[in-house]
Amino acid sequence: MKKKYIFFTLLLCILTVQVKAVPTHCFWGYCNSKVTGEFGSKKNAKGAIYIPAGVSQLYKGKTISTVKIGLAAMAKSVNVFITKDLNGESIVTKKAGMLYKGWNEVKLSSDYTIDGEPFYIGYSYEGDNMSMGRSEMYSENGCWADLGDGWNNYATDKAYNALALTIQAKISGEDMPKDLWLYTNRDIIVKKGEPCKLVFGIMNMSSRIARNLKVGYSIDGAEENMAEFETAMGSNIEKEFYIEHPGFSEKGIHTVKFRLAEVDGKPDDYIDNNTDSSRVKVMDAVPCQRMVVEEGTGTWCGYCPKGIVAFAEMSKKYPDTFIGIAVHKGDKMETSSYSEMTFSAYPQCYINRDLEHPTPPESSSLEATHNQIVANAPTVGVEVKANFSDASRKKINAKAIATFLTEQTGLDHKFSFVLLENGITGYYQANNFSGGGLGQMGGFENLPSYASIDMNHVARMNYNYYGIKGSIPTNVEAEQIVEYDAELDVPGNIQHTDSLHLVVLLINSKGKIENAAQVKVAPEIGASISDNRNNIMPEFTFAGGRVNVNGFNGKVLIYDTYGMEIPNNNIPDGLYIIKFIDGEKSFIRKVMLK
Repeated sequence: MKKKYIFFTLLLCILTVQVKAVPTHCFWGYCNSKVTGEFGSKKNAKGAIYIPAGVSQLYKGKTISTVKIGLAAMAKSVNVFITKDLNGESIVTKKAGMLYKGWNEVKLSSDYTIDGEPFYIGYSYEGDNMSMGRSEMYSENGCWADLGDGWNNYATDKAYNALALTIQAKISGEDMPKDLWLYTNRDIIVKKGEPCKLVFGIMNMSSRIARNLKVGYSIDGAEENMAEFETAMGSNIEKEFYIEHPGFSEKGIHTVKFRLAEVDGKPDDYIDNNTDSSRVKVMDAVPCQRMVVEEGTGTWCGYCPKGIVAFAEMSKKYPDTFIGIAVHKGDKMETSSYSEMTFSAYPQCYINRDLEHPTPPESSSLEATHNQIVANAPTVGVEVKANFSDASRKKINAKAIATFLTEQTGLDHKFSFVLLENGITGYYQANNFSGGGLGQMGGFENLPSYASIDMNHVARMNYNYYGIKGSIPTNVEAEQIVEYDAELDVPGNIQHTDSLHLVVLLINSKGKIENAAQVKVAPEIGASISDNRNNIMPEFTFAGGRVNVNGFNGKVLIYDTYGMEIPNNNIPDGLYIIKFIDGEKSFIRKVMLK
């Protein structure tokens, strides 16, 4: 019996040793999984991240066999390297050749064993595109680059404050450390006096699951509070968390500092990536965050009444924050200007042009997503103005307006215009809900299997699917207003010019919609404001941003050049149209106020 006990004890020890000997791996860097833009604007360049001694000591004895490179565009002649001196010889290299937009895994020519000393991981490239990829995250070690004039740390360069390059190292070994990274949104916009959420993110940089987090937070250097979160985060999983805050009573900018205090009841193995801060800007009013839904539909699609009903309900319930665009395919309302957008099923839709996550257009799910999106104040507000150029209504004067609330650098945003028409007639919609066998569907259960209905939200023209290059500057200041004017042709297949709406989309570097706005196209200025040059004009003066009329008891209306009425106060210098109304008489004058 004693021999059996000794045998099983030895067997258990062997198994235990074998379990401990199984190597695991993680991907380590200063970015998450998203390649959000391009850095450097060069077709031939080098980029690298710096691994300091603290991290190198943490992973001493572990090996790097693979490097992940996130590119903003395809690149040729890519060479990956590991070195201790950016101006010296590389320790390990790999000629990767051509790599593509997005993430690429490059297996090194030989493994690099981490020795506890600091080192760099990077790559060089040539090609026809500006390919160096960056993330939305920041680290002082995350953006070293040679753009043709030598190596520079662009993360700490105040002229750039560059975000981290998308480079990650695959680190493998036994008994890997438990390292989690806390990061924040750099800017949060909240409304004065209203409850808000203080948001931060956690990324598991280790190979082990993290289940319990304790996070400290303090506002403007005050006493630190603690919050606990239960989760289940595997290797290289990132999640967003938030702390409910009752709100701020005063306008201004506050600093919120977050600290990852414990992971599963113990301090994190590497503390230097456990702290980050957000700037919370408190405003009297915040811009409107809107949700855009681009839906694939067609009159031939018997299940597409589901999207028609959802758009009608969402537009009625959320007219200021919901924008629906019906992208017809395979029928006479199809526009080739939307050929870049494809669908794998019908009806199907993309929310804020997130092409990786299509969803069915169901009212309940759209409403839940809408409420989640619009609850977060944007860092940029978007508005649009539009009117017909003249009585022929063949052209539209459009003005897109973006108000950036925070300073931003390295932007790759673009305006894009989409023209919609409501009330289109003469078509029959296939209707599988006829008769009620599939349940209620907003009244379609009472309509025939081919229903004659008015078509709304129909995309007639997408003037620039990917956005207008140069319409948004690369760097913007806080509170900067960016305006872009365009003259747009009205398609010849429009049925009702009185039912046109113009949508402006703000497209970000990932091709997704950052924010948007829509407006009904106004009549030409001559139609909305009648001229009467034979009447004697009242005398007026302009002072202190206000039009002052002498000896006139009628009504005074002031319009901008897009025919939009503006209040008679705080008027900036510029060209305006003033309309005077006295009973049945009206007078108009276009003037330069200054």
